[in-house]
Amino acid sequence: METVRSADGTIIAYERSGAGPAVVLVAGAFCDRQWFDSLAAELAADFTVFSYDRRGRGDSGDGDAYSIEAEVEDLRAVVEATGETPLVYGLSSGGALALEAVSQGVPMRKLAVYEAPYMDGEWDTTALNDLWRLVAAGDREGTVVRFLALTGASSQMVEEMKQSPDWPGMCTIAHTLPYDVAICNHGSRSLEWLTSTAVPALVMYGGDSGQWGRSSAARISKKIRGAKTLEIPGQAHGVSDDAMAPVLREFFLDR
Repeated sequence: METVRSADGTIIAYERSGAGPAVVLVAGAFCDRQWFDSLAAELAADFTVFSYDRRGRGDSGDGDAYSIEAEVEDLRAVVEATGETPLVYGLSSGGALALEAVSQGVPMRKLAVYEAPYMDGEWDTTALNDLWRLVAAGDREGTVVRFLALTGASSQMVEEMKQSPDWPGMCTIAHTLPYDVAICNHGSRSLEWLTSTAVPALVMYGGDSGQWGRSSAARISKKIRGAKTLEIPGQAHGVSDDAMAPVLREFFLDR
């Protein structure tokens, strides 16, 4: 593990593996850098892979108050730690964060995003305020339940998740869930801030994710000049590493 200091002084933890052009991986909700362990292993033969803990997760610190700009500066610090202009892949809200970063001038050679969840009409402000309130009250399980309801999970699905060995980990990271919603809400309201983006971009969605994935990808691609849109057949929001790795390899190595 290595660390870098973000603009506001927050310590951000990251790992590097492999050899070749730098690739930075940006995780989504409920995920720390370990989420990408197997993907990083698959990419390591061709790339130097940097996976990091977003603020408030894993071994990274957190600030006193959250802002999208602070998370962008975290990613900028990791990008600078690569020592070059890297390739970047963002998953789910990590994709939304990567889009925010590229629009704010964080250097990237290419950008690939998978299902940045920009919902039509956004997740409402009341729901975001509910999450902040639950976090402030220290109700981690309640925060997770509220977030899952926002994503469309039924009460039966939530009860099944509570029996999963992953549930304690989900609750541990619950205080970061408002971060994800805040980032995605910004993109749901408008994507005009993406129109100046000049970085080659690949915008992906899963063939089994439903209309929202296709719609979100189309909205993003429409704003980024020259962006390519790609459906990955047979995949839903939890895209498999076996499906993603060859796509990233082809896009990132194509000159």
